[in-house]
Amino acid sequence: MFKEINATIAIGSDSQPEVLKDLTQKGYKTVIDLCTAAEGNQLDASEVKSLALEYVSVPISPKNLNRETLATFKQAIDTSPQPIYVRCASALRACVFSLLFLAEQEGWSEVQYLERFQSIGIDQKPDCPLGNFARNYFAQKV
Repeated sequence: MFKEINATIAIGSDSQPEVLKDLTQKGYKTVIDLCTAAEGNQLDASEVKSLALEYVSVPISPKNLNRETLATFKQAIDTSPQPIYVRCASALRACVFSLLFLAEQEGWSEVQYLERFQSIGIDQKPDCPLGNFARNYFAQKV
């Protein structure tokens, strides 16, 4: 899965070398990998770098869904060469964290965030920890 969010951020779940190589041809400069090592889906940093892409690992799991992890993600976006491909195994973490980043940058309400999330077409279970994290993020902003 590959979906452009805006001119500087795309999200997805792709990890195959040929897809990553295609990213460089599309002009992408950085891959931010949200998979944890324990998942077995984390990219090989040296392989990504061999494709002339920067590699940044920001492992996200239910155990570290907090504002500090979101701040680490935001810093990775802010300091990495753009455009950026944010990926995880299902694209769900990539979607939620990228949209929360944009929500803060662009001053979105929770309704605007949810509309954008739904337009991307990624399924999320009703009691998903990532959905709860996003709801809490907006509840704490008020």
